[in-house]
Amino acid sequence: MTRFPEVESELKRKRIKAEMDAIRLEEEAIRGKTLLDKSLALLGKWMIANGEKLRKQHHPSQESSAAKLANKVA
Repeated sequence: MTRFPEVESELKRKRIKAEMDAIRLEEEAIRGKTLLDKSLALLGKWMIANGEKLRKQHHPSQESSAAKLANKVA
């Protein structure tokens, strides 16, 4: 499906704006005024990092499954 350049640029603009908003919120949380704000921001980062590690461990990439399928066929 082809998209018009105007639509594509609008989608990119919205994606960039959403990323900028997320970065601003993260910076605001890190600069929290209380110890609780800072602790919650650090806890959130830690949970995200560990969740990504777990996902990598328990969900093998599609390349490895494709390689296994190719080996079965051969």
